[in-house]
Parts: sequence; C-alpha cells; structure tokens
Amino acid sequence: MKTKQVVVLEVGSSQLRVIVARPGLNNSLFVKDLAVKNYDGYYQGEFVEPSKLAPVMFDLFNSIDFVRNKYYKKIFVALPAEMTNVQLASSSINVEGLGKVTKNDLDLLNAQVLEKIKSPEVEIVSSSSLGYFVDDVKMIDPIGKKGRNLSAEFSIITCQTKLIKSFNSILADLGFINVEYISEPLASALCVVPEEEREEGALVVDVGHLSTSVAYVKGNGLTSLTSFSIGGGHVTSDLSEAFDLSFENAERLKKMVVISVEAQPLDYYDLITAEGKVERVLQDDANKVVSYRLETIASAINQCLIMQGVSLVNYMPIYLIGGGVSKIKGGKDFLAKCISKNIAFGKVPFPGLNKPEEAVIYSVADFAIKNCD
Repeated sequence: MKTKQVVVLEVGSSQLRVIVARPGLNNSLFVKDLAVKNYDGYYQGEFVEPSKLAPVMFDLFNSIDFVRNKYYKKIFVALPAEMTNVQLASSSINVEGLGKVTKNDLDLLNAQVLEKIKSPEVEIVSSSSLGYFVDDVKMIDPIGKKGRNLSAEFSIITCQTKLIKSFNSILADLGFINVEYISEPLASALCVVPEEEREEGALVVDVGHLSTSVAYVKGNGLTSLTSFSIGGGHVTSDLSEAFDLSFENAERLKKMVVISVEAQPLDYYDLITAEGKVERVLQDDANKVVSYRLETIASAINQCLIMQGVSLVNYMPIYLIGGGVSKIKGGKDFLAKCISKNIAFGKVPFPGLNKPEEAVIYSVADFAIKNCD
C-alpha cells in the first residue's frame, strides 16, 4: 500500500509555511520538506497586501522545488481562526429498516445540516459531530445501535467564498490540481488535546505573531471560536518603542526577558545588538513593558470567553500553543496568573516535534494525513 504523503500550506499572521509530510514509524510524523516565507500577514481576516500574496506563495513553493518533486497533485490549505467562523446546527431523522443505525444514516444527518448552512457567501470547510443521540441516549458512535430516532449536533466551520476563490486562483496558477481547505484551530485542538479531555471540553489558546485565537473543543469539533489581532509581535513593537530599538534588536531583547523573576533596581539586560554593540536595559523596565502587553492579551482572552459563553471551571484543561507567548520566559505562567487558571503547553504527540510554538504546523499535517483520500 502506498504511504500517504500530504502537502499543507499554513497561513500564519506573519509567515506562510508549507510542509510535506507522511506517517512515520510507531505513530510518528515524518517531515520530508518544510519551508517558511515572511509576508505582510493579515488583519481581522483580511490580507494586508493582497497583491503580494501570489509572489510570496510562488517563492515559497519554489523553495521546496515542488514541480520537480511533483507536489502539485493535491494541497491542503490550513485556514486560521480570523478567516473562519464556527456555527452549530442540529439534525434529526427516523431510522429505517430494522432500526439499526448505519453509516448511511450518519451521512444523511450530515447532509441535512450542510444544507442548512449552505450559502453563496460562504464555503464549508469542515463538519464535525459533537455527539449523537439514539432515542435521546447520547453516544459517540451510534452505528449498529437500535432505536427509532437519530439526532446529532454538528460544528460547521465556514470561510468567505471570495477568500477561497482568491486562494484557488493562485494555487491553480501554481499548477495544483486539487485543493482542500482545513481549519487550523480544529486541527490543532484535535492533535494537542487528549481525546478523554475533549469529551468534557477544553480550551486551546493560540498566540501567534500578530493574531490570537481562543478555541473551545468538545468531542471532535469546536463549539466556539474567537480571535483578535494581537500577538507576540506587539510585545516586540512595545520594546522597540520603549527603548528606541530596531525591530530586530527588540526581538533579541524579548528573548532575554524573564518575567518570572522579580528584577532588582540596578539589574540590567546586556543586549548585544545586531550591530555588535552592547546596550544596557533595566530589567525592571523591560519586564514591565512585556507584562503590560501580556496583560492586554489576557484581558482580550477573557473577553473572548465571555463572548463564547464559556465558563472556566477549575478542572477545565487550557492549552497554550504558538510562539507569541510560549517563547517568552515565564510568559505562560504570567498569562495563567492573569486569567486565574492553570495553563499547560500544547504539544503534538510526535517525538522530537513537541515544541508549543511548532504545534500548529505539525497538527495540520497530522490532520491532513488522517483525512487524505
């Protein structure tokens, strides 16, 4: 049997990444190719410089020599939270024949739900069951169960049709024959949150460079998803402005900051700049700049939870992924303190690939492999 190999484009808030991967030994992930290109990103779901998107994508795919390697047959495009929307819808049917639920019954339920959501303005990215009911008895897998009525609630993720058409046009020019869209937040949640925790419900907070998303996963779907255009890049901008540094040098300073340690009045960070100079920055001042922005992010996360109607019970698992906060020393714990809940790093279950800042790219590759025809 031919090994499944997938090509996935991840649309980040400051980078486009393409990964070529296939299943590895012992349930691992084998990465054959991985390339990254910086670009202007997006703001509130709209590309900042739409005209520059195609040239960057051409450069990105050429960097992995996708034509020679014949990667153009099919591509998965992982859409971020700011470009998608979650809707919940339910459906119900009477079970025919001998009263045993079949796969055809599940397909009919799903088809009915998709018909409710169908619209010229949006494309359906995914449809996930949040749970089935056979004669009002809830279950995960109803196939073979006896009953007269089958119902289910579904999580439907959609994207604006105009955005899909824009991607399709660029990818067609690149020569891709088949394009399939997937939800980045859904793929991440299914990969980093253990199945037993998803049954009760869990949160995945993805803080990227310029964008943050808050996804509530239950079962195999998302029940809510919100996002806002603030991320780790804003921490860098704050440091740049506060200490009159270039963005590159502010990034260097951010990597030095340790907000989990209380700085003394005369403690300094000795920043070695890109120009080879040493600049002394008061630790307390730098820590305050970083802490202020993290407080802003935490406040926005709390607003997302209010909008989603999610009540943070003490035992609810919360996972942090993305490089916006996870790469700041003490950032996760500071964020946890701000929202008064424990937060764990979200990691994919693949040896050697378990950094939280890389969780998204490997999650979408895993999702594509599991859903590849």
